[in-house]
Amino acid sequence: MSIFGVGEERGIYKEVRRKKILWSIIIIFTILPIVIAFNLKEELQRLSSFFWSLFLIPNIVIMILYPKWKVIVGTALFFVFFKYATHFIEEQSFNNIETVALILESFVDAAILFTVSYFVLRHNKLLKHMEKLTIVDSLTGLYNRRYFDLSMEKTIPFSQRINCPLSLIMIDIDHFKNINDKYGHLCGDEALKHIADIIKRNVRTSDAYVRFGGEEFAIILPNTDLGECKILAEHLRKDVNQSDFTYHQAHIPISISLGISLFKGENVEGFIEKADKALYTAKENGRNQVVMFRD
Repeated sequence: MSIFGVGEERGIYKEVRRKKILWSIIIIFTILPIVIAFNLKEELQRLSSFFWSLFLIPNIVIMILYPKWKVIVGTALFFVFFKYATHFIEEQSFNNIETVALILESFVDAAILFTVSYFVLRHNKLLKHMEKLTIVDSLTGLYNRRYFDLSMEKTIPFSQRINCPLSLIMIDIDHFKNINDKYGHLCGDEALKHIADIIKRNVRTSDAYVRFGGEEFAIILPNTDLGECKILAEHLRKDVNQSDFTYHQAHIPISISLGISLFKGENVEGFIEKADKALYTAKENGRNQVVMFRD
Protein backbone atom coordinates (compact mmCIF):
# COMPACT_ATOMS: atom_id res chain seq x y z
CA MET A 1 0.00 0.00 0.00
CA SER A 2 1.28 3.48 -0.84
CA ILE A 3 2.09 5.79 2.07
CA PHE A 4 0.97 8.77 -0.04
CA GLY A 5 -2.57 10.04 -0.53
CA VAL A 6 -4.19 10.22 -3.95
CA GLY A 7 -3.51 13.95 -4.21
CA GLU A 8 0.13 13.51 -3.17
CA GLU A 9 0.61 10.66 -5.67
CA ARG A 10 -0.79 12.82 -8.47
CA GLY A 11 1.50 15.66 -7.44
CA ILE A 12 4.55 13.36 -7.44
CA TYR A 13 3.55 11.90 -10.82
CA LYS A 14 3.16 15.39 -12.33
CA GLU A 15 6.53 16.48 -10.95
CA VAL A 16 8.29 13.37 -12.32
CA ARG A 17 6.61 13.89 -15.71
CA ARG A 18 7.61 17.56 -15.71
CA LYS A 19 11.25 16.71 -14.98
CA LYS A 20 11.29 14.07 -17.74
CA ILE A 21 10.02 16.64 -20.25
CA LEU A 22 12.55 19.26 -19.13
CA TRP A 23 15.45 16.79 -19.28
CA SER A 24 14.32 15.74 -22.77
CA ILE A 25 14.51 19.40 -23.83
CA ILE A 26 18.00 19.69 -22.31
CA ILE A 27 19.26 16.62 -24.18
CA ILE A 28 17.65 17.59 -27.51
CA PHE A 29 18.95 21.17 -27.51
CA THR A 30 22.40 20.09 -26.36
CA ILE A 31 22.78 17.60 -29.21
CA LEU A 32 20.99 19.65 -31.91
CA PRO A 33 23.56 22.49 -32.28
CA ILE A 34 26.40 19.93 -32.45
CA VAL A 35 24.65 17.90 -35.16
CA ILE A 36 23.89 21.09 -37.11
CA ALA A 37 27.48 22.35 -36.72
CA PHE A 38 28.96 19.18 -38.22
CA ASN A 39 26.44 19.10 -41.08
CA LEU A 40 26.16 22.78 -41.89
CA LYS A 41 26.78 23.56 -45.53
CA GLU A 42 29.42 26.14 -46.32
CA GLU A 43 26.93 28.65 -47.69
CA LEU A 44 25.04 28.54 -44.35
CA GLN A 45 28.10 29.07 -42.15
CA ARG A 46 27.05 32.65 -41.50
CA LEU A 47 24.06 31.25 -39.59
CA SER A 48 26.28 29.27 -37.21
CA SER A 49 25.96 31.87 -34.43
CA PHE A 50 22.19 31.36 -34.49
CA PHE A 51 22.51 27.59 -34.15
CA TRP A 52 25.04 27.89 -31.31
CA SER A 53 22.59 30.20 -29.52
CA LEU A 54 20.33 27.15 -29.17
CA PHE A 55 22.62 26.25 -26.25
CA LEU A 56 20.73 28.95 -24.34
CA ILE A 57 17.69 26.66 -24.18
CA PRO A 58 19.29 23.85 -22.09
CA ASN A 59 20.99 26.54 -19.97
CA ILE A 60 17.66 28.17 -19.15
CA VAL A 61 15.92 24.83 -18.54
CA ILE A 62 18.67 23.75 -16.12
CA MET A 63 18.26 27.10 -14.38
CA ILE A 64 14.53 26.39 -13.97
CA LEU A 65 15.25 22.93 -12.54
CA TYR A 66 18.06 24.07 -10.24
CA PRO A 67 17.68 27.82 -9.57
CA LYS A 68 21.05 28.52 -7.93
CA TRP A 69 23.81 30.83 -9.12
CA LYS A 70 26.52 28.17 -8.75
CA VAL A 71 24.59 25.81 -11.03
CA ILE A 72 23.86 28.59 -13.54
CA VAL A 73 27.49 29.76 -13.78
CA GLY A 74 28.82 26.18 -13.88
CA THR A 75 26.38 25.20 -16.62
CA ALA A 76 27.19 28.31 -18.65
CA LEU A 77 30.95 27.60 -18.46
CA PHE A 78 30.37 23.97 -19.44
CA PHE A 79 28.38 24.90 -22.54
CA VAL A 80 30.92 27.57 -23.56
CA PHE A 81 33.70 24.98 -23.32
CA PHE A 82 31.52 22.50 -25.23
CA LYS A 83 30.90 25.06 -27.95
CA TYR A 84 34.60 25.91 -28.38
CA ALA A 85 35.66 22.24 -28.29
CA THR A 86 33.08 21.27 -30.92
CA HIS A 87 34.08 24.17 -33.15
CA PHE A 88 37.77 23.25 -32.86
CA ILE A 89 37.09 19.57 -33.67
CA GLU A 90 35.10 20.66 -36.70
CA GLU A 91 37.55 23.28 -38.01
CA GLN A 92 40.83 21.95 -36.52
CA SER A 93 41.95 25.56 -36.05
CA PHE A 94 40.79 29.06 -35.18
CA ASN A 95 41.41 32.14 -37.29
CA ASN A 96 41.20 35.61 -35.78
CA ILE A 97 37.78 36.42 -37.19
CA GLU A 98 36.26 33.14 -35.98
CA THR A 99 37.81 33.58 -32.54
CA VAL A 100 36.44 37.11 -32.16
CA ALA A 101 33.02 35.97 -33.42
CA LEU A 102 32.90 33.06 -30.96
CA ILE A 103 33.92 35.28 -28.05
CA LEU A 104 31.33 37.94 -28.94
CA GLU A 105 28.63 35.28 -29.32
CA SER A 106 29.56 33.86 -25.92
CA PHE A 107 29.33 37.30 -24.29
CA VAL A 108 25.93 37.97 -25.85
CA ASP A 109 24.61 34.54 -24.81
CA ALA A 110 26.00 35.01 -21.28
CA ALA A 111 24.36 38.44 -21.01
CA ILE A 112 20.99 36.97 -22.05
CA LEU A 113 21.36 33.98 -19.72
CA PHE A 114 22.40 35.98 -16.66
CA THR A 115 19.69 38.59 -17.23
CA VAL A 116 17.00 35.90 -17.43
CA SER A 117 18.55 34.10 -14.42
CA TYR A 118 18.52 37.26 -12.31
CA PHE A 119 14.81 37.85 -12.83
CA VAL A 120 13.88 34.17 -12.40
CA LEU A 121 15.84 33.86 -9.14
CA ARG A 122 14.43 37.14 -7.87
CA HIS A 123 10.92 35.95 -8.72
CA ASN A 124 11.52 32.63 -6.89
CA LYS A 125 12.87 34.46 -3.85
CA LEU A 126 9.79 36.71 -3.71
CA LEU A 127 7.47 33.71 -4.06
CA LYS A 128 9.19 31.91 -1.18
CA HIS A 129 9.00 35.05 0.94
CA MET A 130 5.29 35.48 0.19
CA GLU A 131 4.64 31.81 0.95
CA LYS A 132 6.48 32.16 4.26
CA LEU A 133 4.37 35.19 5.19
CA THR A 134 1.20 33.13 4.80
CA ILE A 135 2.30 30.37 7.21
CA VAL A 136 4.53 32.13 9.77
CA ASP A 137 3.41 34.26 12.72
CA SER A 138 5.28 37.56 12.38
CA LEU A 139 5.53 38.19 16.13
CA THR A 140 6.86 34.88 17.44
CA GLY A 141 8.44 33.39 14.33
CA LEU A 142 6.45 30.19 14.88
CA TYR A 143 4.14 28.78 12.26
CA ASN A 144 0.56 30.04 12.33
CA ARG A 145 -2.93 28.54 12.36
CA ARG A 146 -2.97 28.11 8.58
CA TYR A 147 0.18 25.98 8.77
CA PHE A 148 -1.42 24.00 11.61
CA ASP A 149 -4.45 23.21 9.44
CA LEU A 150 -2.25 22.20 6.49
CA SER A 151 -0.15 19.97 8.75
CA MET A 152 -3.23 18.28 10.16
CA GLU A 153 -4.51 17.57 6.64
CA LYS A 154 -1.31 15.66 5.87
CA THR A 155 -0.35 14.22 9.26
CA ILE A 156 -3.63 12.54 10.18
CA PRO A 157 -4.02 10.51 6.93
CA PHE A 158 -0.32 9.61 7.01
CA SER A 159 -0.54 8.38 10.63
CA GLN A 160 -3.60 6.31 9.76
CA ARG A 161 -1.91 4.70 6.76
CA ILE A 162 1.26 3.65 8.57
CA ASN A 163 -0.65 2.94 11.80
CA CYS A 164 1.48 5.09 14.10
CA PRO A 165 0.29 7.15 17.10
CA LEU A 166 -0.35 10.87 16.79
CA SER A 167 -0.59 13.26 19.72
CA LEU A 168 -1.49 16.90 20.17
CA ILE A 169 -0.53 19.44 22.84
CA MET A 170 -2.56 22.60 23.37
CA ILE A 171 -0.81 25.29 25.45
CA ASP A 172 -2.17 28.43 27.10
CA ILE A 173 -0.20 31.10 28.97
CA ASP A 174 -1.56 31.43 32.50
CA HIS A 175 -2.96 34.82 33.54
CA PHE A 176 -1.88 36.37 30.25
CA LYS A 177 -4.55 39.08 30.51
CA ASN A 178 -3.12 40.13 33.87
CA ILE A 179 0.34 40.47 32.30
CA ASN A 180 -1.11 42.69 29.57
CA ASP A 181 -3.13 44.78 32.03
CA LYS A 182 -0.30 45.24 34.54
CA TYR A 183 2.74 45.62 32.30
CA GLY A 184 1.23 46.61 28.94
CA HIS A 185 0.74 44.93 25.59
CA LEU A 186 4.40 45.23 24.63
CA CYS A 187 5.24 43.10 27.65
CA GLY A 188 2.57 40.66 26.52
CA ASP A 189 4.27 40.45 23.12
CA GLU A 190 7.60 39.71 24.82
CA ALA A 191 5.91 36.99 26.89
CA LEU A 192 4.60 35.36 23.71
CA LYS A 193 8.09 35.44 22.16
CA HIS A 194 9.58 34.06 25.39
CA ILE A 195 7.24 31.05 25.35
CA ALA A 196 7.79 30.56 21.61
CA ASP A 197 11.57 30.39 22.13
CA ILE A 198 11.17 27.74 24.84
CA ILE A 199 8.89 25.68 22.58
CA LYS A 200 11.43 25.87 19.74
CA ARG A 201 14.18 24.58 22.02
CA ASN A 202 12.18 21.59 23.21
CA VAL A 203 10.43 20.20 20.13
CA ARG A 204 11.79 17.70 17.61
CA THR A 205 12.32 18.40 13.93
CA SER A 206 9.38 16.11 13.11
CA ASP A 207 6.96 18.10 15.29
CA ALA A 208 4.80 20.94 13.98
CA TYR A 209 4.64 23.79 16.50
CA VAL A 210 2.42 26.83 15.97
CA ARG A 211 0.97 29.90 17.55
CA PHE A 212 -2.64 28.79 17.52
CA GLY A 213 -4.07 32.21 18.27
CA GLY A 214 -3.88 34.83 21.02
CA GLU A 215 -1.90 33.34 23.91
CA GLU A 216 -2.46 29.75 22.74
CA PHE A 217 0.10 27.47 21.11
CA ALA A 218 -0.18 23.96 19.70
CA ILE A 219 2.25 21.15 18.94
CA ILE A 220 1.47 18.22 16.62
CA LEU A 221 3.58 15.18 17.52
CA PRO A 222 3.70 12.41 14.87
CA ASN A 223 4.67 8.90 15.93
CA THR A 224 4.20 9.83 19.60
CA ASP A 225 1.94 8.07 22.08
CA LEU A 226 0.24 9.72 25.05
CA GLY A 227 2.97 8.73 27.51
CA GLU A 228 5.75 10.25 25.40
CA CYS A 229 3.59 13.29 24.76
CA LYS A 230 3.08 13.82 28.51
CA ILE A 231 6.85 13.65 29.13
CA LEU A 232 7.46 16.40 26.56
CA ALA A 233 4.55 18.49 27.86
CA GLU A 234 5.77 18.21 31.45
CA HIS A 235 9.28 19.17 30.38
CA LEU A 236 7.89 22.23 28.62
CA ARG A 237 5.85 23.22 31.67
CA LYS A 238 8.86 22.98 33.99
CA ASP A 239 11.10 24.83 31.54
CA VAL A 240 8.65 27.74 31.34
CA ASN A 241 8.00 27.78 35.08
CA GLN A 242 11.73 27.90 35.86
CA SER A 243 12.59 30.40 33.13
CA ASP A 244 13.66 33.96 33.85
CA PHE A 245 11.23 36.29 32.12
CA THR A 246 12.07 39.94 32.67
CA TYR A 247 10.61 43.10 31.22
CA HIS A 248 12.19 46.50 31.90
CA GLN A 249 14.29 44.88 34.65
CA ALA A 250 11.18 43.51 36.37
CA HIS A 251 11.04 39.75 36.92
CA ILE A 252 7.59 38.50 35.92
CA PRO A 253 6.45 35.01 36.99
CA ILE A 254 5.15 33.08 34.00
CA SER A 255 3.64 29.62 33.61
CA ILE A 256 1.61 27.59 31.14
CA SER A 257 -1.22 25.08 31.23
CA LEU A 258 -1.21 22.17 28.79
CA GLY A 259 -3.84 19.78 27.50
CA ILE A 260 -2.85 16.69 25.54
CA SER A 261 -4.80 14.18 23.48
CA LEU A 262 -4.20 11.09 21.36
CA PHE A 263 -5.72 10.74 17.90
CA LYS A 264 -8.24 7.89 17.77
CA GLY A 265 -9.86 8.21 14.37
CA GLU A 266 -12.01 11.30 14.93
CA ASN A 267 -12.01 14.28 12.58
CA VAL A 268 -9.61 17.22 13.00
CA GLU A 269 -12.11 19.27 15.00
CA GLY A 270 -12.72 16.37 17.38
CA PHE A 271 -9.00 15.83 17.86
CA ILE A 272 -8.46 19.51 18.72
CA GLU A 273 -11.53 19.57 20.95
CA LYS A 274 -10.15 16.71 23.08
CA ALA A 275 -6.90 18.59 23.72
CA ASP A 276 -8.88 21.79 24.36
CA LYS A 277 -11.03 20.06 26.98
CA ALA A 278 -7.91 18.74 28.71
CA LEU A 279 -6.45 22.27 28.63
CA TYR A 280 -9.64 23.70 30.13
CA THR A 281 -9.45 21.11 32.92
CA ALA A 282 -5.83 22.07 33.61
CA LYS A 283 -6.85 25.72 34.00
CA GLU A 284 -9.86 24.83 36.14
CA ASN A 285 -7.67 22.72 38.43
CA GLY A 286 -5.33 25.59 39.24
CA ARG A 287 -3.19 26.11 36.11
CA ASN A 288 0.54 25.39 35.63
CA GLN A 289 -0.09 21.69 34.97
CA VAL A 290 -0.46 19.04 32.28
CA VAL A 291 -3.77 17.20 31.83
CA MET A 292 -4.37 14.23 29.51
CA PHE A 293 -7.72 13.79 27.82
CA ARG A 294 -9.23 10.45 28.72
CA ASP A 295 -12.17 8.96 26.82
